[in-house]
Amino acid sequence: MKYVRYSADWHDDALNAAPEERATVADFQLFVDDKNVCVHMRDDEVFNHVTIAVYPIANGLAHDWWTLFGGRDRHVSLMRHRSGYIMPNVVLSFDGAAFEVSAQQREYKDNNVRFWAGPNEVMDRACAEISLSSFIETVIERLDERKVWDSGLAQRWRRVLASRQDADEQAFCEAAGALGRDPYAMDDAAADTIEQAGRFFEGEPLSEFLAGARSADHRRLLEWVAETRQRPREHSLLPDLKALAAAASKAAPAQEMEKSWSLGYRRARAARAAMHMKSSQKFLGYKKLAKALGASAYEPAANVDGIRLLRCDSSENVHLHLRGHGESAGETAHLFTLARGVGDAVCFPDARSAPVNDLRFAYRQAAGRAFAAEFLAPLHEIQAMHADGRDPMTIANEFCVMPTLIERQLENADRIAAACD
Repeated sequence: MKYVRYSADWHDDALNAAPEERATVADFQLFVDDKNVCVHMRDDEVFNHVTIAVYPIANGLAHDWWTLFGGRDRHVSLMRHRSGYIMPNVVLSFDGAAFEVSAQQREYKDNNVRFWAGPNEVMDRACAEISLSSFIETVIERLDERKVWDSGLAQRWRRVLASRQDADEQAFCEAAGALGRDPYAMDDAAADTIEQAGRFFEGEPLSEFLAGARSADHRRLLEWVAETRQRPREHSLLPDLKALAAAASKAAPAQEMEKSWSLGYRRARAARAAMHMKSSQKFLGYKKLAKALGASAYEPAANVDGIRLLRCDSSENVHLHLRGHGESAGETAHLFTLARGVGDAVCFPDARSAPVNDLRFAYRQAAGRAFAAEFLAPLHEIQAMHADGRDPMTIANEFCVMPTLIERQLENADRIAAACD
């Protein structure tokens, strides 16, 4: 199991004005993937630690807790909590499956200080929670030792711990983080949005729905979800998709701590194999794809902002409600989005309802994009066409996809091969 390690050699004679900072000044080291990212150069001399008050960092982490674990497509830099101290630029992010810590290069020109870029460390959520909790609680213990009681950090951490003990409250707090709100200081409208969204989604789909809808009209979007779920079933039903998802999942089982793109590429290959498709076979439009999955009268839903497709599963079937993208989007946008919805069902067959939206780095959305790319335009086929001298625009026209998809497939050839071959 992987954890982020740290070392704090406390100063007992610090002169800081604020008691919380005075009590927590330390020679501090932080290890990411076992490399000390606090190593830096000042005036041509190398130092292996920073001397800072760590209280602002711990306090920031406690206040960012639900943003970190509930938000998607959001990166939290510890720099925003440095309170004027010189420190490395450490960035935290969570995609719904993996928690990543990275150290990026940082220069303080006025002080002639430079921190080098460090490694990335990826861990599961449990290890991330243990790492962050340990640091926060170490700082609180230090405050207690120095007789600085009931700090803002201690108060906030007690609230976070209490919320983590109640499954429903934790789900609400994470949903607030996905929406970009503080669950302990939220208006009624935001709370109502979370409550209504919770009627349709739960778990990771709820977080991704809310995170993808941060800038949308929440009331209109939720009305669209409710109305769309009531459409005639033949407009969204893909009768063969559930069996396809089961077959592809069995042929390409999930791997521990697997990258989203790896899961998407592998399941795309497995799905095409289960459909007995050659690499040269193509889907020339979303209705052709829907028909290949057993649909008889597939039709897009109304247009709305904040979502591209709504997946709704019953006990026996998968329904994919494709949002109308408008005439200017063309056939390629509809086809790619529907393929992403198919990918969500194939990569995550146990879900009941889930959104496909514009989040870039959320685990499910990234897996669905990788699936759609390899499912619609298999790498082996486009490599052969490219070797014959055909450019991305020509290849894209044959597969009814955007030229950028072909370019990305060629750029990611090594990654796809590593995942699938």
